[in-house]
Amino acid sequence: MFTFAPMIVRRRIIALFLLFGILINCFNYWVLSSSYSFNRAYISSVLCTNKDKPELHCEGKCFMDIKLKELEQKNKHEQDNLKRIVETVAPITDDLLAPVYETSLVLATPNYLQKSPINTAISIFHPPKQV
Repeated sequence: MFTFAPMIVRRRIIALFLLFGILINCFNYWVLSSSYSFNRAYISSVLCTNKDKPELHCEGKCFMDIKLKELEQKNKHEQDNLKRIVETVAPITDDLLAPVYETSLVLATPNYLQKSPINTAISIFHPPKQV
């Protein structure tokens, strides 16, 4: 019987890889915003590009904007890489669209009903006559 085990494993690996990539993208923004909120004093005093313009009340938001733009460019690059990897790993045929579970039908017809009878009985059986 034909099994779909390699195809199922391949699908799961591709799905886990894509899910992992999506989760990394989601957590990057969370890590960046939480690090900004925890280190706001350090960022505004040391890393801010508008330190010489206190009237802007930037408080490190300029640095945060720069980091967000870098993160977006990085995510776009990773997304392109993921797309390229999926296109090269995924087969061109419709194996990915094939049903995951396929059952084979086994005919449960008894042997005596599968074929037509060879000859029909015309007369009833009689024992041989003695002479």
